[in-house]
Amino acid sequence: MPVPPRPAALAPIAIATFLTLVPLTLLVPALTELVVDRHGGTRFHAHLFVALNQLAGIVAVPLAMRWHRRLGTTRGWVIALLAFDALAFLGMWRAESLGALFAWRALDGLAHLPALTFLMIAANRAGGARRGASLGLVATALMFGVGVGLPTGGILAARDPLLVYPVGMVLLGVAALAAIGVPSTAAALAAAGRVPEDAPPASRYRWDRSDLASWMPLAYGFADRFLIGVFSSSFTIFLAEQHGVGVRERGMLMGLFLLPFALLNWPAGRLADRFGWFRLIIIGNVGFGLVYATYGLLPLPWLPVAMVLSGTLSALMFSPSLVLVSEFARRGAGDGLFGAFQVAGSFGFLAGPVVGGLLVETLRDPAGAPRWAMIFASVGITLVVLGLVSARILRALDARWRREPA
Repeated sequence: MPVPPRPAALAPIAIATFLTLVPLTLLVPALTELVVDRHGGTRFHAHLFVALNQLAGIVAVPLAMRWHRRLGTTRGWVIALLAFDALAFLGMWRAESLGALFAWRALDGLAHLPALTFLMIAANRAGGARRGASLGLVATALMFGVGVGLPTGGILAARDPLLVYPVGMVLLGVAALAAIGVPSTAAALAAAGRVPEDAPPASRYRWDRSDLASWMPLAYGFADRFLIGVFSSSFTIFLAEQHGVGVRERGMLMGLFLLPFALLNWPAGRLADRFGWFRLIIIGNVGFGLVYATYGLLPLPWLPVAMVLSGTLSALMFSPSLVLVSEFARRGAGDGLFGAFQVAGSFGFLAGPVVGGLLVETLRDPAGAPRWAMIFASVGITLVVLGLVSARILRALDARWRREPA
């Protein structure tokens, strides 16, 4: 009989994940004040400040995964990385030049993405046979961290933009303390029905690159964050230019997307445990693509409905995609696949705003206005195509795994 995830093991992982994401998003509302006003940077520098975190993380994750196999336990790595990230926030707070600010920001990225990767690995290992629920809980904590960090950063910045640094530093310190409860011993993992976490076969990244199905976890990691990147960069511009929506209303619409996304990741993970990941991930992918394609066609009163549907379908896609990564990991790919999934997602997040910007600049009507309906439709239909192609590739894999359980 499947062993359910142990709340005592999962709670510290979820708390640490939440507290790790809040500081990351605290900085976003005050970018102009932190980079341009304080250090004399340009708008390009403000955008680079955001991207640098992801770029540094892309470099750090493979290195951290390699060192993790040789040195220490997952719990020790999470604690050390979060403490190091708190130090990076202190450095950004005290930075006296733009160069120093960017150096500390790079160190922030070196710690942040590996820490999240190890927290996902810890959740996967502590989840027992029902990994969907444990990974879904981490995904919920992650999205709530984003949802809390953005408005909190705006509130702090209204008082003093520099407040985001000490608050972020304290939250990361508390996250490091919470990570002390992350399960790390062989006994704890055995209680969840898993092998000891330092067993070499479980941690090394072994992946059959010649198998097209092996690319699917990375494709989903890229696509999910890519869509968020396009959404965050283009959708607010669309609301302002096409519908004349004010800042407060834009935030409310974004919240209608984010809230169901955050709330439903854990239920989506439990559904994946009960019914399997395959149907959910395809329904979420194709459904979200179809809704996304309608953004430019819907009248303004219908956009709140579209946002709620988008958030719901995103949860159906995201949590099962983590279960898909977990299935590959325990069937020979190794826990390193979680790191590759994070790196693919970071590339997607970096590519999203770039592609969104190119579409806005190139797809224009004779009057020079962006063809919003065509822009959103092209991105949404691309996602639908990915879903249909992946369904064809993954259906046979799912059937084989059902016949040959690991």
